[in-house]
Amino acid sequence: MGPNGVSAFDTLENSPFSDQKTRDGMLSYDYTLEQQGLISNISCVYDRESPVRYGPLPDSTRYSLQYNGTCDGKVNVLTPDVVIIPAGNSTLGFWACGSPSNGAQDPSYFVYLRGRANYARSIGNITCTISPIKPATFQVTYQSQSRIFSVKESTSVSPATYPQLIERTLVALGDIVVGSQNRQFNLVAESVITHGVRFFGSPPYVQDQKYLRLYEAMIQGILEYEVCSSCDLTNSSCPQNLFQRLHTSGWYIRRSPTCLVLVFVQ
Repeated sequence: MGPNGVSAFDTLENSPFSDQKTRDGMLSYDYTLEQQGLISNISCVYDRESPVRYGPLPDSTRYSLQYNGTCDGKVNVLTPDVVIIPAGNSTLGFWACGSPSNGAQDPSYFVYLRGRANYARSIGNITCTISPIKPATFQVTYQSQSRIFSVKESTSVSPATYPQLIERTLVALGDIVVGSQNRQFNLVAESVITHGVRFFGSPPYVQDQKYLRLYEAMIQGILEYEVCSSCDLTNSSCPQNLFQRLHTSGWYIRRSPTCLVLVFVQ
C-alpha cells in the first residue's frame, strides 16, 4: 500500500521515494494514503435463548452428537440441516440466520453461539448481529520512526451491499467453528478465552463483556479474511467494483533544518 509496505501493493509512481538519494536523506517521514477496504459492524451480547439445539445421533453413539438451529421467520444461511461434531466435555455450536430483505433497508445477519457441557455457563448463549458488508475508504498512515501503519475511521462508505458475499463468508465461518471442535474442547472458544486471560486480565471460563468484544473482533477478522481470500474478481459472482485500485493525489517534500518532511496533498 506504499513505500515500506508490501512491495506487491506499492502502486505509487513518480514519488520522492523513487529517488534513492532523496530516500537516503530522510531521517523520518510519515505518509497517508486513502485505501479502499470493507466495513461491517458486529455487536455481540449474552442471550437467554438460543436457536441451537443439541441432541444424540440416531445410532446413540457416545463419540459424536448432532445439533441444528431454527431461524424463526428469518432466512437460514447454513446449508446443512444438521451438524455432527465430536461429543466432548466442552462443545461450541454455531448457527447463522439473515433477516428477510424487504427492499426498504439492508438485511442484517445473526450469528448464534451456544456452549455445551463445560462451556454451558462460561459461554452460554451468545447472539451477534452483523450489518451488511460495504466497501469503504480509510485513511492509512505510515510512520517511519515506529515503522507501523495506523488506520483511521472510514471517510466514506458505499451504499452498495453484497448479501451473497456475506452469506458465503458466514458459511465459511461456521465451517471454522465446526472444524475447531474436538473431544476435549473447541479451539475457537479456547483462543478467545486465552486472549482474554493473557491480554485483558479476564478470569477464565466465566461470562465477561471483554470476551464479547473479542468474539466481535474475531468474527470481524474472519469475515474480512474470507472475503479477501475467497473473492475471485474474475468470477461474475464477485462484484467487479468491490475492490478498486489505490489512487493518490500527489506528493512533495518540505525541507526543514533537521529532517525532511513528506506531505500528502489531497
